[in-house]
Amino acid sequence: MFSTLGRAVARHPLACLLMWTCLALALRVSAPSFDSLAAREPASIVPDGQPYVAAVDLARRAFPQVSAATQTVLVFCRPEGLTEADHACTAQIAQRLTAEATGQWRVLSPATHPFLASRLLSADGRAAMIVVCHDLNYLTLRCMRQVDAVEAIARSRLSPGLTLEITGEGGLGRDVTRGTRQAYHRTTWVTVLAVLAILILVYRAPLAAAVPLVSIGLSVFVAIQLLNRLAMLGWAVSDLERTFVVVLLFGSGTDFAMFWMARYWEQSEGTEPARAFEVATAGTGPAIVASAATTIVGLLMLLLADLPPTHNAGRALGLALLVSMLAALTLTPALARLMGRRLFWPRRSARTDPGVIWPRVAAVVVRRPGTVLLVMAVVLAWPAWRGWRSGCRYDAFGVVSADSSAARGRALAEGHFTAAEMFPWTVLVKLSPVATSGARLEDLAIELGARCRAVEGITDVWSVDHPLGRSPAGRLVPRGLVTEYYVRQDPPCIRVEVMQPFAPLSTEGMDLCSRMLADLGRWTADRIGPAATVHATGLTPYIVNVRRLADADQWRIMAWVAVAVSGVVLVWIRRPGLTLCMVAATVVVYLATLGTADLFFAGILGRGALDWKVKLFLFVIMMAVGQDYNIFLVSRIVQERRTAGARDATARAIVTTGRVISSCGLIMAATLGSIAATGLTFYQQLGFAFAFGVLLDTFVIRPAVVPACYLLGDRRREKTLDAVPSPPYSGKSPNPADSPEDA
Repeated sequence: MFSTLGRAVARHPLACLLMWTCLALALRVSAPSFDSLAAREPASIVPDGQPYVAAVDLARRAFPQVSAATQTVLVFCRPEGLTEADHACTAQIAQRLTAEATGQWRVLSPATHPFLASRLLSADGRAAMIVVCHDLNYLTLRCMRQVDAVEAIARSRLSPGLTLEITGEGGLGRDVTRGTRQAYHRTTWVTVLAVLAILILVYRAPLAAAVPLVSIGLSVFVAIQLLNRLAMLGWAVSDLERTFVVVLLFGSGTDFAMFWMARYWEQSEGTEPARAFEVATAGTGPAIVASAATTIVGLLMLLLADLPPTHNAGRALGLALLVSMLAALTLTPALARLMGRRLFWPRRSARTDPGVIWPRVAAVVVRRPGTVLLVMAVVLAWPAWRGWRSGCRYDAFGVVSADSSAARGRALAEGHFTAAEMFPWTVLVKLSPVATSGARLEDLAIELGARCRAVEGITDVWSVDHPLGRSPAGRLVPRGLVTEYYVRQDPPCIRVEVMQPFAPLSTEGMDLCSRMLADLGRWTADRIGPAATVHATGLTPYIVNVRRLADADQWRIMAWVAVAVSGVVLVWIRRPGLTLCMVAATVVVYLATLGTADLFFAGILGRGALDWKVKLFLFVIMMAVGQDYNIFLVSRIVQERRTAGARDATARAIVTTGRVISSCGLIMAATLGSIAATGLTFYQQLGFAFAFGVLLDTFVIRPAVVPACYLLGDRRREKTLDAVPSPPYSGKSPNPADSPEDA
């Protein structure tokens, strides 16, 4: 099959190039607009049926005036104290925001809701807040646009000398979304330049460097446009997935192209070009397909996730990698064929000097495979142990830089308001229609408030009997206004607001929230009965729900990725022992990388634990991509084994593939690591971990651990071995894989 493909591309390279070009143009002409893509965004990253989604829906129906999926907080401050003109200014801004809302948001301010004035005006008289409520997920393009519009209205009417910062969930989401979009564009350019520089250094031939770059660049464009079209059919594709598509395709796709070109280069000297194309495709095609299949299968395991962003990333990356593989097998050879004999100009010979490093590595590995494994185990033991014990954080404020609008606004607000006042969470108890009398609901609301105050760690509770918490001003609030905020007859529901001293996304805050909700669940079951249900909204209950889903996703996906990747590798190499070794080595690399990243960011830089998304994405990418180089190496060993003993074949494979696989590893590390060139902490952590893990896998696992495992396993299969490895391999196989079966 691959010989036939090689012959077809060699005979019709221009037709192949035109096919890819027409596909790219057709997708570009029919590309959806930005507004169309934004309108297709998911409502929440928490799937339907989860407790938080049910809580938000109940809050909107029962208490629409003070409930929202996302809140944007406008913080106004004058260090010497707010003046009458400042209060008039904020009142005018609130009125203007209300007038221009057009159903997009709702406004809570001291002027529009005097009942909330004690919370929205600081006790020191230097700051005030306006809260804008959105019925959108805070991590969406539509919410970002609404926050931009709110800020534009506010700044257009701002008094001289009055400071304004935008924070809250809406401000945070805007900064994260904007940073993700910037990361996508910045990463694209950094990736292209990094790949170009490495290709020039590797080939030292301009056309040879341009062929993989153009081939993968066009496949990336096709993949992105194809995903945009699928987004219009219901697929959720964010800039996070697009960023991963860019770095993964430029990494894996360039690797595929380089492996084909390396074999073509091997066969080009003294061989008719069409025959060299056929042999190169036959020799590398099966390995490229197996490598891509391993990565695609691993990525598709993300479809098992309950969190939509993780689920969506699996299908988007899997489809994109399929496009990249097809480009490597068709577009890259077509471009190389069109270049003709100028492809490797100004180099005159296809023979390459194996150098000094790889022959020496091969000699050590084939002579002492057991010692090599022992040394590697000792070296990686401590960082792997640290990675196993490393924790993670869910604080989205840690994702944005300290000079972002959301971070500045939070710091400004915390100077005049407590964290409890800024980020309370709301507890709602929905009752059965039997308990619909007003007196009954108010009695239960009073008991609910008392129960919440009794939970250790809670600093204050706003309820029907304490409408402003511990503030004595609550006694002056009219009773009818109190019940409007805390008791609802249809649907029968009671509400309290809970304040706690911890940061809303901290582990301490999440643990306290989980403990209190569990306590309230027991209380409602005993006091009201099974018909009553407890719900909670706010940033902390939201992240509690996300953490529960993410933890379950992580262990489930890790297990299935390991099983699926092992299955593909086993089908390919048909050696259970070697398969187990390859997968186990990748797991050790993952743990060691995690431990090193934790040491760097938490231990050295003092930035706290790694973001929770790093663990999952690092494992999936490392497990899926990490087998690529192992498969290419083992494939070459198997080919060489047809005419040589185990030691000779292993030594030749290490030397022959050393330069190209190392170059591919550098490209993969550069592309995956390029996402660290953004200002978002999550991308910096993930980029560092990707680059370190790929380099560790490329220069330790692939040339040392995998060949050592192969040799130790081969000793059990055969009674005799070559006594001494053959001299350093010159660069051209004596048996150039004339049929696809050799791979």
